[in-house]
Amino acid sequence: MNRKCERHARPVQKRWVRWGIPLGLCLVGPGVGAQQVTLYGTLDTGITYISNAGGGRLIEMQPNIMWKSAWGIKGTEDIGAGTKVFFDLSNTFNTATGANYGFGPSIGLTNDTWGTLTAGQLNDFMFMSLTIARWGPQLYSAPPYYTSAGPFNSLGLKFGSMDFNGQAGWYVFNNAVSYRSPTINGLSVGAMYAFGNVAGHMGRGDTHSFGLDYSRGPLQLDAAYTFTRSADIVQNGQAIRNWGVGGRMAVGAALVDAIYTNTRNTALGTGVQVIGGGLQYPLTQATTFSLNYHYDWANTAQKSYHANQIGAGIFYALSRRTDVYATAVWQRASGDGATAEVNYTMASSSTATQTVARIGITHRF
Repeated sequence: MNRKCERHARPVQKRWVRWGIPLGLCLVGPGVGAQQVTLYGTLDTGITYISNAGGGRLIEMQPNIMWKSAWGIKGTEDIGAGTKVFFDLSNTFNTATGANYGFGPSIGLTNDTWGTLTAGQLNDFMFMSLTIARWGPQLYSAPPYYTSAGPFNSLGLKFGSMDFNGQAGWYVFNNAVSYRSPTINGLSVGAMYAFGNVAGHMGRGDTHSFGLDYSRGPLQLDAAYTFTRSADIVQNGQAIRNWGVGGRMAVGAALVDAIYTNTRNTALGTGVQVIGGGLQYPLTQATTFSLNYHYDWANTAQKSYHANQIGAGIFYALSRRTDVYATAVWQRASGDGATAEVNYTMASSSTATQTVARIGITHRF
């Protein structure tokens, strides 16, 4: 390993392949000046308990929850005038079954003055701004269980209520192009467009997304908007509109966060709003505690269903690259016939409550 690159890599050892966002060690081949290639990866697996999954208790080996198990190669080439070409090719796999599938290939140009242009399979800004930027260091102790699902299947999503407001990054957008501005006085903006690729219908199946992020000292503020007609996400002929605002603040050693999102199926009129908050606190140098709460409520077209959810977790660093963790989440749904569903369980409860508990291990390389 190049020594200059090794020194640069040490501060980011505890970064992650997180729900499709790959980061890793820097490896530079000998004799290469303007080019840089990085090999990176993460493995995550654990045992999950679900109190009610379709009517019965479930104990399963569930992979890829706290972190996305994947390996990949990314690189940059300096082409002069402050501009670099970059690429990212990754392969995600199931640590329980060995199944493999591609995820998020991208290529683009970046310039410190003009910003970054990226093309490929991309996440929208509901995830990039309201999760990645808003949580920031809190991502280390924030499993996707903390994000939203629940008794909201009438939203018309292809996967029921799972990640209906896009906070877990479950949905990715094919044929996408995005632009992110440079950060000026703490402020950056972004926009993404995903083509629908339907002959004769430019707007059919397409997606628009916008993000705004502001960071100054201990304060982080974020906002995002996404409108999608993608048939991979919503039922044919329908559309989902998401928007939200949020942020975090450093308070002593703790990080506290808050969020509001608004989701609506514009064809059906069904909608859900979410308000929530959480914190991350270092108990020791190696031990981190996190807490999260959110309240979700639907409009009358979605039977006015409600859900309260609270989650907590302990995360312990065995080393710079390996962590063990334990986390638990409880959700209670309300409304006539409402059933609970914690995000990423892949199974709705047959009753108004659902409890999820998990112990797991993560290794990064």
